[in-house]
Amino acid sequence: MTFTLALRNVFRHKTRSIITLSTVAFGCVALIFVGGFFEDTFYKMREGYIRSYAGHLQVFKQGFLEKGAAKPFDYLIDNPGEIITLIQGIEAVQYVTRRIEFAGLISTGENSTSCIGQGIEPKNERSVRQSDVEKQFQSRGDLSLLVGNVIETGDPLKEDEGFAVLLGRGLASSLGAQVGDGLILVSHTIGGSINAVDVSLKGTFYTSTKDFDDHFLRLPLAGAQKLLHTDSVQSLVILLKKTEDTARVKAELRHLFQEKGLALELRDWEEINDFYTKTRALFGRFFLILKLVVAIIAILGIFNTMNMAVLERTAEIGTLMALGTKQKGVAALFLMEGGILGALGGGIGIIAGIGITRLIASIGIPMPPPPGATMRWVSEPMIVPWTILFAFALSMAASLLSSFYPAYKASRLEIAQALRYAG
Repeated sequence: MTFTLALRNVFRHKTRSIITLSTVAFGCVALIFVGGFFEDTFYKMREGYIRSYAGHLQVFKQGFLEKGAAKPFDYLIDNPGEIITLIQGIEAVQYVTRRIEFAGLISTGENSTSCIGQGIEPKNERSVRQSDVEKQFQSRGDLSLLVGNVIETGDPLKEDEGFAVLLGRGLASSLGAQVGDGLILVSHTIGGSINAVDVSLKGTFYTSTKDFDDHFLRLPLAGAQKLLHTDSVQSLVILLKKTEDTARVKAELRHLFQEKGLALELRDWEEINDFYTKTRALFGRFFLILKLVVAIIAILGIFNTMNMAVLERTAEIGTLMALGTKQKGVAALFLMEGGILGALGGGIGIIAGIGITRLIASIGIPMPPPPGATMRWVSEPMIVPWTILFAFALSMAASLLSSFYPAYKASRLEIAQALRYAG
């Protein structure tokens, strides 16, 4: 009976109720859309970094993380094959690739610049041509953020091309080097002597990180090992089938390494990518501010509606109390009206928010490169279940909170005074 009466009262003044419902619904739509936009941004940023550089997990010889920056060649992994076999026994692992990095000089004969060389296994380092990325971008895809290398000019590396190199496009630009040019790559061997090799420029690449493209070159692992006079590697990079498995696989590998007595240490992509962690925290604060704004707007809108209802229905409240309705019953009636407004507004907002978010995701929002990056991308806002639940919970909480004072005010009216108010 109370619910039926409350529902009738909500739509007694249709225009006012529609405005209030629209306010609550708009707040829910904003939360669902912005939450989905942020989540898509985080996803593309995370996956782009994982696939272009870090992998999900990296394995190093024990002590490398503490002292490897000063003496990188003192902490090389001597038996990578056995460790790779061990790691690949975990079902969640997609593949494991070997890498070795070194500081050096790259020269055209006329121009020279410092660089960081990265010996890689081309078969495990995903590469696509820029033309394919542009086609995917035009069709609202995000391929450019989800591959290791985008080949801007030239061709990808092959396993048997020991002394061919790919230059980051910033590095190639600073050298003035063109595809097909002969270059000289100079570095220290692991024994400390200087070694130089002639290499050919196979192509230029770019990734999601501009700083990486300005300083790095890549060459097949066999060529890097010959330059450095070693058969060892510096790290093993692990790519998983799902990013969500990172913490579980990391714990499993730690246990496995301890069990086998291997002097190895692990670092996951979040520990490597400090920029992602800080960016997510920053966006989280932005989203918190949006939540507060939406909550305040909803509270003020419903409070105004409920307060006006108390003023307009003073005589009615007096009649209800004269007929035996207790103060708790009057308060419950107004709280229920506020709850109905919150539930209806939240429900409408969720339906509209999901529909609008999916529509925009199907169209895509072309975005400029983020700070420190070089790639355009297309935002495709996601439907995030926890954001939907939060939006509805916020609409309910705001409606009940804003209805509390009007309900309390109505329940405290004196019967005689309320009846006199009717005239």
